[in-house]
Amino acid sequence: MRGISSSRVLWHTVVVAFVSHSFLTTLAAGMTMTYQIYEEDALSTVIGNLAKDMSLNISDGSKTNFRMMKQFNASFIRLREKDGQLTIGERIDREKICKHEIQCLISFDVVSISNEQFKLIHIEVEVKDINDHSPEFPRKESTLEISENAALGTRIPLDVAMDEDVGSNYIQSYQISVNSHFTIDVMSRADGIKYAELVLMKELDRETHASYVLELVATDGGNPSRSSSTKINIKIKDFNDNSPVFDRNSFSVDILENAPMGLLLVDFNAFDPDEGLNGEVVYGFGNQVPSEIRHRFSVDRKSGRLTLESPIDFESKKTYEFDIVASDLGPNPSPSICKVVVNVQDVNDNAPEITITPMTSVTAGIAYITEAAAKESFVALVTIADKDSGANGDIHCTLYGHNHFKLQQAYEDSFMIVTTSLLDREKIAEYNLTVVAEDLGSPPFRTIKHYTIRLSD
Repeated sequence: MRGISSSRVLWHTVVVAFVSHSFLTTLAAGMTMTYQIYEEDALSTVIGNLAKDMSLNISDGSKTNFRMMKQFNASFIRLREKDGQLTIGERIDREKICKHEIQCLISFDVVSISNEQFKLIHIEVEVKDINDHSPEFPRKESTLEISENAALGTRIPLDVAMDEDVGSNYIQSYQISVNSHFTIDVMSRADGIKYAELVLMKELDRETHASYVLELVATDGGNPSRSSSTKINIKIKDFNDNSPVFDRNSFSVDILENAPMGLLLVDFNAFDPDEGLNGEVVYGFGNQVPSEIRHRFSVDRKSGRLTLESPIDFESKKTYEFDIVASDLGPNPSPSICKVVVNVQDVNDNAPEITITPMTSVTAGIAYITEAAAKESFVALVTIADKDSGANGDIHCTLYGHNHFKLQQAYEDSFMIVTTSLLDREKIAEYNLTVVAEDLGSPPFRTIKHYTIRLSD
């Protein structure tokens, strides 16, 4: 039995593409070659040459060639087997294959074969973003209403623009057209998305000025930058004297991803000193809260109780951020806003996943290797993954079956099955091995996979 621990193994193999002919070589138990390209680079663009980048001399009479192991994203990159030249094989659109990810990698494995010696090379091609998308608002035009007695500093959430690009090419700023009464405050959500709130800077008088038309512009940080705008119509309303006031301006709630439906998250309380309908408070979601959040959570109109409405999944989304508004039932109410952040906590609800990729195989679950293979020869690649986080996603991987083979860590979440001694087909023609992956959750999840290695003459 030989065991190797992999710290916090999470599956995050994303496909992307861009162009910059730089590379790094890192040696662990296996070799990792790292390249960079830019999305939308031309087909057949040369990314690198493994023989050259690894300082291999393939003209000295030794028969060295390279072979790509079949993996789901390998079609984006082509490999010339005689010298390991890597070129772009398909058009790569970063936004399609790596939506909103800061780092995008095309990862695959190549085996170099020389004089019966097999070596595993892990390839990582980072796809860099280009500024090929402009910011977009969900609406070309929107209408807001604000009471003429609204207090200075009153804030109104505005539509959030989105941008398919990432990093510095993402939205960096908002601007509002010049006017006498309003400004904006630009802030960042927990997930880094920038948004703007309209802020009242000067007292309103409906009898003097009943409406305003403003333009909100979102600009990204590309060079050159891209921008888009939305029109904001502001209508000034007559008022009743007081607005509801929340006892707190914001709430942050932690909830386990397996929490039961109907769980109470927040019991909101807002007070309005007016009498009758002018002082009767009702609750609801802010106008800009998307349907996904309205489906996931529910707020009782009268009691203000926020509850869980549908299942949540830490692996799908870790944070929800939205506004709850309190308004009275009087004429021309002026709502108040309370900000809510719901943080989803991980539970150990995913078992480890094991993928075994042989160097050569025509039958599922079986790897073939020549009995002439040298000691430490590569046989198959074992990839383990767990969608959980923390200790729930830490995995211990063990190989059982025969001491002629062992596990050797290749890189972060992958191991090589390699030979530990010379093989003899006449003595043992077939080996039955077992790979066991177990996470460190409480209780732990375990995955077992059986594998066969056959020797050839």
